[in-house]
Amino acid sequence: MLADKHHADYDELEKWYDGYQIGDEPSVFNPNSVMSALRSRRCRSFWASTGAYDAVAGYIRMNYEGLKDDIVQMLAGGRCKVNPTKFQNDMSVIRGKDDVFTVLIHLGYLSYDWRKNECYIPNYEVAGEMVNAVEDNNWTHVVKALNASEQLLQATLSGNEEAVARGIDAAHDEHTSILSYNDENSLSCVLSIAYYYAVNDYVIHREYASGKGFADLVLIPRKNVDSPAIVIELKYNRDADTAISQIKRRNYPEKVAQYADDLLLVGISYDRETKQHECHIEKYEA
Repeated sequence: MLADKHHADYDELEKWYDGYQIGDEPSVFNPNSVMSALRSRRCRSFWASTGAYDAVAGYIRMNYEGLKDDIVQMLAGGRCKVNPTKFQNDMSVIRGKDDVFTVLIHLGYLSYDWRKNECYIPNYEVAGEMVNAVEDNNWTHVVKALNASEQLLQATLSGNEEAVARGIDAAHDEHTSILSYNDENSLSCVLSIAYYYAVNDYVIHREYASGKGFADLVLIPRKNVDSPAIVIELKYNRDADTAISQIKRRNYPEKVAQYADDLLLVGISYDRETKQHECHIEKYEA
């Protein structure tokens, strides 16, 4: 109703300010940001930092109990387990990672799914604030991957396979634990960080495979975005064509059937010996 009244783009408001959960309500917007966006007639971050956040920022900065790894995991679209029941409602007393997450939930930096006891970054506005925190804390390798993300998306859309391979290489740093290829989840994390910029124009779906040794992303264009859908598959020690074949065998395009006339298949291979990636991109033909 508000979007119609103010001639605003509802999908943009949803991308920027939705994503919170309270009780049984699965979709709650940040009301202050929504009203600020309607008054200013554009979506941007209206987030205000607090002293309470500064109190926990130090724990994130020093990677307290692996907090940095978890923040990057959530920036990549993932979720982290949290037990908020231990928190004593004292922002000055932090006794563990669960307390830090609980403070961030209270402050609105994270949303909380009480059914699964998981926390996650709710929307684009908060993700931007988290990226600022990453930059302020000098997480060099992550910052480089985020900054290069726009070029990577453009290289993908233009079919520049060599540039995509180089972009994924840049996102994968052997000396950064969060971006090391330890398991399927780490693979997805690397791809999600590499394609972080795509959230501007796409709804990004991370998919996992149990025991198959692969991870993939599905990028669905947002409304009013004139870009193809993208299905990305990454394989260990196999050529990029194998990744493309796997996409076809598993009928991934069926999940994005409405985009069959405008769909890119992206296969990315990773060689453990050379620690290099190769890429193959082709337009899907039904």
